[in-house]
Amino acid sequence: MTTILNHRKILDDVFNAYTIMAHGSYVLLLDVKSKVIRYCPELVEAFGLRDEYLPDGEVNWSDFIHPQERFGFKHTMRALLNGEIKAYDRYYRTRLKDGTYAKLRYIGSIVRDEDGSPALIGGILINEGLTESIDSVTLLRNHYGFFRDLVAALELNRSCVVMLCGINKMSDINEEHGYPFGNAVLQQTGWLLQEIFGNDGTVYRMAGAKFAFLSDTLSPEEVEAKYEKVRRAAQAGIAVENVRQVLSINGGMIYLDRTISNERTIYTSLLFAYNDSKFYHNGSLVNYNGPLGINMHDSLELLDEVRDCILMDCKNFSLRYQPIFDIKTNKLTSVEALLCWHSERFGDVPPSAYVPVLEHDYLFEELGYWIMRRAMEEVVKVLEFKPDLILNINIAPAQIIDDFLFNEIRKSSKATNFPLTNLCFELTQSCRLIEPNILKNIVNELKSRNILCLIDDFGSGVASIDFLRDLAPDFIKLERDYIMNINTKTGNLQIVRHLSELAAELGTKVCLKGVGDEKIRDTVKDLPITNVQGNFYSEAVSLDEIIKRYI
Repeated sequence: MTTILNHRKILDDVFNAYTIMAHGSYVLLLDVKSKVIRYCPELVEAFGLRDEYLPDGEVNWSDFIHPQERFGFKHTMRALLNGEIKAYDRYYRTRLKDGTYAKLRYIGSIVRDEDGSPALIGGILINEGLTESIDSVTLLRNHYGFFRDLVAALELNRSCVVMLCGINKMSDINEEHGYPFGNAVLQQTGWLLQEIFGNDGTVYRMAGAKFAFLSDTLSPEEVEAKYEKVRRAAQAGIAVENVRQVLSINGGMIYLDRTISNERTIYTSLLFAYNDSKFYHNGSLVNYNGPLGINMHDSLELLDEVRDCILMDCKNFSLRYQPIFDIKTNKLTSVEALLCWHSERFGDVPPSAYVPVLEHDYLFEELGYWIMRRAMEEVVKVLEFKPDLILNINIAPAQIIDDFLFNEIRKSSKATNFPLTNLCFELTQSCRLIEPNILKNIVNELKSRNILCLIDDFGSGVASIDFLRDLAPDFIKLERDYIMNINTKTGNLQIVRHLSELAAELGTKVCLKGVGDEKIRDTVKDLPITNVQGNFYSEAVSLDEIIKRYI
């Protein structure tokens, strides 16, 4: 009897210590010697157990674990008892008293006797379904949990692989089958990812139809191999409500080798890699290496510095302007505002080193509006000398679909007294990835305010003749490569001629950029084009220089 009481006292003392550490989470403790398990009252209530003290074996806890995750749970417990692991930190869907499943985080360890045999096994169960960190559809940790875990990994200076993947055309699935079916697709996809990745890290449900994965045990090559398993399973069809729904998956990843960076910079880089996978690599997993292929660590450091400068009222940013001329008269018609940034470490950095990635960052809207305000503020002074001068400003997807776009245009125009009739927005190549009807409505709204619209890099990437027909832009700029190699690359002259003729027939004016020498100018001067731009005429310069040279 004394031995039993001593065991009970030890059990209760250790249990109380676990309860203090658990801060209100569920606690259980197994005394291996006496074969008694102590459960906290909250756990007894949540799972409908008979008592706080139960003999080991009366409750088979694996029965509470979701069938798809039961094998992993049993494997972890065996590894703990066999001494293969000393502690565990896992997530399992666990059945509550009412039959529903909640995503629980299991954290625990084992205490051994002097002879090495198990003495006590303690566990803390955190019902994160009751917190803001769990997605209610998939029961996975959500984006709040993702950023918390990523920040923790960065603060601990851990090496890890972070992956972002997602389902193509999820909106089509919702539209065809309804949102309940769409939620079931997300749920099954999340469980598929959990099944393939779950034992080696944490799977997260992000915004929309995206998921993330964070692991400090897998190599990039191992993550890529597992991703391909997910991709093949999705292409074969996921069982949803007696239907095999075929899915197309995209993915990007980044390997952080004890990287010191901002979590938002890392996520922005992941989005860049994800979109690269979606639009240019047919869904293959893209490993982020920076937009120019520079050292990944340098790329992240550069992006960190860019983001810091934006947050400090766009510190170290400035504008220069490249003139655009009438091809027949050689007179100045427009200026294009071009972004310049000076880095304290990297020196003068071209926009191509950071803009393609930064376009996926919420801070890019702030930078874009800074460019618009600053350009209006500077160019309005030139209008005193040349009232018909047009200001061309590049606009990115984050701005063009922003609900505050037109309000920002109005405020900037009013604050600088810049007339909107002298403004032309150049839609960057990535704008053409916006839903066509949405883009068309926005372009029509811009036109209704007498703002000119131009499609940049026409003829490249995902550019389509449909955009020329449906958007009816005031101008198009043809892809620079066609012009720069018009005399050396077979077919370029024919492409430029036919696109220019087609645009002219549809009432759209053509601007050729990349006119770098006299020979190119002579080749294109008789084509149906309106404006030219390039270093043969002028590189990007200050407004003072433009006034001095051309006005």
